[in-house]
Amino acid sequence: MADKPVVQAVKQKGNELVKAMLDLLILALLMGGSGFGGYFLGIHERLAPVQSVPPGTANALPPAAASTAPPAKSEGKAEPKAAEVVDESSAKAKKAKVKYWISSSGVDYTGYSITVKINDTPVDNFFGPGKNVDITRFVKEGDNEVTFEAKALGAQYNKHPGDSASVLTVQLVSGPHVQENFEPSSVVLSYARNASESDDVSDTKHFTAK
Repeated sequence: MADKPVVQAVKQKGNELVKAMLDLLILALLMGGSGFGGYFLGIHERLAPVQSVPPGTANALPPAAASTAPPAKSEGKAEPKAAEVVDESSAKAKKAKVKYWISSSGVDYTGYSITVKINDTPVDNFFGPGKNVDITRFVKEGDNEVTFEAKALGAQYNKHPGDSASVLTVQLVSGPHVQENFEPSSVVLSYARNASESDDVSDTKHFTAK
């Protein structure tokens, strides 16, 4: 009978040992679960950052700093530098700064049709006043040749026979945009025929474009 307490003591110690091992196992599982949860949250935060966090959170930016943070740069195409943008804008503005056009004025039915050529390229015919034709695309930098070919149309197209004061004028004009009303200082070249004339005439003039 003396051995019975010893056996019970051994059993009790065995039970305590098993219980301690179970406690350690549970503790290990809890710690492992916490570590995995932290890792998952970290990955989640990296993929989708939290925009708003409670005050006092470590390493959190204040609302003002977060709202003024610079946007992320897009990958691939590099953004142009400020100097490049300015230079490009200046080049476009300079290119579109000056327009050239032919404007007719004076009296209708003078008996003439005047054909205008820019650098040997016909641009249009002019029979009377009030016509404006943009010729900017035909003008080149430097010297340009303008030809005025005046062709007599006959008595049926002349309502002012013998009147030298009845004049049809064709002018080459330059300015920021094509318009009917322009200053005399905008006129680059001028050519005129009057109703008292009846000859076919071709005259050539030159001007310099910058």
